[in-house]
Amino acid sequence: MIIEQATIDDLPVILAMRQEASDWLAKQGINQWAAAWPTPEAQSERILSSIRAGETWMVRDDDGATAATVALDSFSDPKLWTPEEQRQPSMYLHRLIVRRKYSGLGTDVIEWACKRAGELGNHWVRIDVWTDNIGLHRYYEQRGFRHVRTLDLSDYPSGALFQRKATDRHQIQPDAVITELAHDLPTPSQPDTSARRVRITLVPSIA
Repeated sequence: MIIEQATIDDLPVILAMRQEASDWLAKQGINQWAAAWPTPEAQSERILSSIRAGETWMVRDDDGATAATVALDSFSDPKLWTPEEQRQPSMYLHRLIVRRKYSGLGTDVIEWACKRAGELGNHWVRIDVWTDNIGLHRYYEQRGFRHVRTLDLSDYPSGALFQRKATDRHQIQPDAVITELAHDLPTPSQPDTSARRVRITLVPSIA
């Protein structure tokens, strides 16, 4: 498998994956992603902006099929994080979606994201999680994230805040070791305006 920066052509794939995840969650009685937030148009534009900034990534299998997607950026939302927290070097995880066929791959993507954030000089990797999805809260806690607080926000559905030190390596053994093949990865402050794709290989672990 490889993980590479998303392109504009990936937008419909990401939206379809989000809908697939929403349908699966609904079957579990979870209302997360039941509707586009805040509107379908705003959601698409937000993802498109992330793609253009070089902050959205796609994981593909050996046949080129998309297995997962994730976004990683440095925007600290002031309605979620305190001024002191915003001053701390951090990156923020968004839209981690793994197709059911590739269940288990999320751990590998999280480890890659933390490694990348640490190498870019960040202290924390943070995430805001759907407030009512307690199972997802446990998922991140099992992968080294600590619950910071839960905010009751009428206009924002993901008020459960978690963080993990970027330099930590979690004790759960991932299914793969992620090895970077390129050394010129763009930072979030340097949007990738070219059509270049930075490739990273997922190498099976021998541990």
